[in-house]
Parts: sequence; structure tokens; C-alpha cells
Amino acid sequence: MLRNAKSGDSLPVIEKDIDQDRINRWAKLSGDFNSLHVDIEFAKASRFGGTIAHGPMSLAFLNELMMECFGKGWVTGGKLLEVRFVAPTRPGDKIQITGTVTSVEKKGNDLVCNCDLFIQKQTGEKTVVGKSVARTSEEN
Repeated sequence: MLRNAKSGDSLPVIEKDIDQDRINRWAKLSGDFNSLHVDIEFAKASRFGGTIAHGPMSLAFLNELMMECFGKGWVTGGKLLEVRFVAPTRPGDKIQITGTVTSVEKKGNDLVCNCDLFIQKQTGEKTVVGKSVARTSEEN
């Protein structure tokens, strides 16, 4: 996509269903068994009112989107920038991971693609917002 990207292009949408099993599997994978993520009774009494997904899970979803869009250009020269977690992702949420190309520039033999990224719930509420840059050589 990098060679053909232009400002204003929408990135593809990746959809994920979030449930407690997915959150528990992430806890096992990451070793993060914080009670806000895995202890339903504890989390009910918290300010969140229930369990929430791990922030790094959302970062992994953004990485998946960028890999799908930019492949090697993401691996060799990609960065997530200014990522903010603006609302919790909870069991029962169906989220969409997507974004928009904000600019594509030629810098020497490289192409640099800047994007606005976000994750949103089925209600349209955004849970994560951020920016990214993918950079690759035109020869790749």
C-alpha cells in the first residue's frame, strides 16, 4: 500500500470481538494478571465497573493493521506515535481498528507515510487514538 498511498486514503478496517476469554489469554501471554483485567468481582468494584482489556492488546491490534497496510515498510521503518488510551475496551465490545493517511512524502530514496489511527467500539466511541509513520525505500 505504501507506494500507492495518498493523503486522505482510508486504511482497511480490522474488526475484533473482545470477550473475557480473549482478555484472559492476553494476560497469560503477557504475564499481566492485574485484577482489573482478570478478576471480575474485583473489577466490578473498581471505577471501571468491570474488567477491561489490556492497553498493549490494543497496541498489538494497531501493529496488525500497519503490518497489513505496509508490510516490510512497517517492520523496517514504522513507528507508533502519540498513542492515547481515551476509553476502556471491555468484554462484549466489538472494535474496529482503522485510520487515515494524512500525508505521503518522498525523502531521498524513501517514501514516508503518516497516518492517524484509531480504535473504536460498535457505538462509535473511540478507545485509542494515535499516529503512525511508515518509511521504506522505493527499491523495496
